[in-house]
Amino acid sequence: MILDDLPLAAWATLRPDTPPDDVEVLGPRIWRVGGHVLKLFAEADRKRFRRIVRAHRQAGRLFRGEEGLAAQRLVAFAEAERALLLAFVPGRSGRMALLAGADPTRLLARSGDWLRCLHEGRDCDTGRFDAWAPLERLVPTPGCADGEGYEAAMHALRRSADALQGQKVRRAVLHGDLTLANLLFHEGGVTGIDFENLALHPAARDVGELWADLLLNVRRMPDEPGLMPEAWQAAFAAHYPDLDAGHAAFYTRHRLLRAWAAIPARPHDRGPARARHLANLRTLAAKGAFA
Repeated sequence: MILDDLPLAAWATLRPDTPPDDVEVLGPRIWRVGGHVLKLFAEADRKRFRRIVRAHRQAGRLFRGEEGLAAQRLVAFAEAERALLLAFVPGRSGRMALLAGADPTRLLARSGDWLRCLHEGRDCDTGRFDAWAPLERLVPTPGCADGEGYEAAMHALRRSADALQGQKVRRAVLHGDLTLANLLFHEGGVTGIDFENLALHPAARDVGELWADLLLNVRRMPDEPGLMPEAWQAAFAAHYPDLDAGHAAFYTRHRLLRAWAAIPARPHDRGPARARHLANLRTLAAKGAFA
């Protein structure tokens, strides 16, 4: 049992009659305690923490009554300790499934079902696409691996931004950090986790970030030129009928560039995950995915 770093004061507030047992560290400031997950947001001010609580509650409402599709359930929270208590979700993340050799088309189909439910859970609206705001979050010259390739891809994304700027886009309640790591797959369906960044944005942003995570982590990239292989995109679109492929591709390239900027130039500084990302980015660049 691992108790050294468990915030015992927060646990006592959330579960005063239950001593902690069967403790497992899941990540920074995240613990599984029996059938629950304790998450700590020590650096969040009160306003931010209350937004996090509301986001988890809203996510739960959006999936209410959906068979096989769910959001991780909020059990309790302790504002003074900035702690959430959530139901533990068994299953394997989509990213781990992908790395283990799962079929990307099947993962995309099931992810499309889940994302459709999230985006249709509240009335959507439309707005004008601000393509330049995401570009401001990219580092122009990060000194990363294959820096010349990064800069060429960055220039191509700027040209795409010029073409897309001001176009009408569908907006929806977004997950805000939608990677395959935040979708847990199990026999009964798919459950999403980590709703701290739930907000209203162009719906294509969630799609693009999901696609980018798959492209960064897939074990084998098809030879088909371009960004998303046709079969993969078709599998997703069959379950997500409101797909805006053009804006989704913009966000996919944007997220890929964010990952690229974080890859150190020196090989021994990368680690296995970033080495895999770089190999896939090189393959994508060779196939003209950033053109």
